[in-house]
Amino acid sequence: MNKMGSYDYNNYFCVLPFYGYEYKHTSASSGTHCCLLPKDYNIDEIRSDMLNGKRSKWCTACWNIEDKGLKSERLLKNAAMDFYADRDIRFIEQDVREGKYSEKFVQISASNLCNAACVTCDSGGSSKWASLEKSAGISNKKYKKVPDTVVENLDYENLISLNLLAGEPMYEELTFDILEKLIQAKNFNCLVSITTNGSIAPTGKTKEILEKITNLNINLSIDGTYKVFEYMRYPLKWDDIVYNIEQFKNLTDNISVSYTTSNLNVFYHHETIEWFNKNNLDYNYNPVINPLHFRPQALPIDIKEKIFKKYNRTKDLEFFIGNHTPKDDQDFQTMLNVIEFQDHLKGIDIKNYMPEFYNMIEPYYVEM
Repeated sequence: MNKMGSYDYNNYFCVLPFYGYEYKHTSASSGTHCCLLPKDYNIDEIRSDMLNGKRSKWCTACWNIEDKGLKSERLLKNAAMDFYADRDIRFIEQDVREGKYSEKFVQISASNLCNAACVTCDSGGSSKWASLEKSAGISNKKYKKVPDTVVENLDYENLISLNLLAGEPMYEELTFDILEKLIQAKNFNCLVSITTNGSIAPTGKTKEILEKITNLNINLSIDGTYKVFEYMRYPLKWDDIVYNIEQFKNLTDNISVSYTTSNLNVFYHHETIEWFNKNNLDYNYNPVINPLHFRPQALPIDIKEKIFKKYNRTKDLEFFIGNHTPKDDQDFQTMLNVIEFQDHLKGIDIKNYMPEFYNMIEPYYVEM
């Protein structure tokens, strides 16, 4: 514990359980204070743990990242709150202790409308996936959007950060309805972050709306480069993404990347990071937690060793795939079944996109 003025503060504090909320389209009652929390988390226990200088058991996702010397969502959001609220994080904690907090970091997953069927997604999060499953007679999931009450009742005037997802937010009209409400509230200090797959550059009215946002971040979801990207985010095309990044740069200097790392793309990890660095793109890691069979750790030990040999045993790779349990082998076999099924629905083959990785996993199909 440390001391500041007349009150204690600690290094386990996070703004999200107090100031954050993520609204989801999946149901009227769904939502979370942080996407990294398990579904059955206890928010009162988390808040109590943090204010008592204790690592909450519910927040292991961030603790694991920090223990490897990497920046967690907790650290990123604390820094953002400190900067955009123009108030030291220690005073922000004091405000919380005095009960002075409300929703200021809001994320909205507006709908499942999306033009991509990403490998680690499903029909609940993507209408593209829903259409593929419907064509195969598997399911008949429909368009879902966040309840109208969420959009109408947000405290637009006092928001510090607004993160918009969809599906694909550039594909969803509701994204721009929300932004117009923020503009009408004259909250031009709010950081607006749009997490997009980068396939749609704004034009016409949507571009005009974005040009009015003075504090705009375009956060690109990129999980690989070239053919690796095209496999991970089928049916998007890499050349379109590269072109659109330049279009986004005409709107804002604040371009970042959200890099989701799974057992499918971790083999290409360093090539991906090199591309980000070469193009001066800030990035943060998002290791897959669910589905379990797409966790970066869910690989056979010999494949892990080949990856370590290729790149040397770097700190980030040690975090992603270090250690090994029988569960990793079980989930890997599930992953093989899942991608084989996905490829069938899409009419593609992983070996045409990731030949080096396929050569490593191909022998394991014999065991299935």
